[in-house]
Amino acid sequence: MISQAKEKLLAKYRARIREGAIANAKKQLALKGIAPGELGADELEILVYDEEVKLRGKLKNYSLAALIAALTLGNF
Repeated sequence: MISQAKEKLLAKYRARIREGAIANAKKQLALKGIAPGELGADELEILVYDEEVKLRGKLKNYSLAALIAALTLGNF
């Protein structure tokens, strides 16, 4: 039961990251003046994957910063 809840939460987390990565990839293409239809499926997948990696990195940094802040504030 706990593992099902964990998998459901992870799936939701992955879906949100994927959606954000797709939106960021579209923004990057728009800045470069390239329409998504001009690229192949493999190239689009690579762009989205790169954006996913960036988003995960940002989330890890924010989580670490929040943890440090919580630990620091707890000492006062």
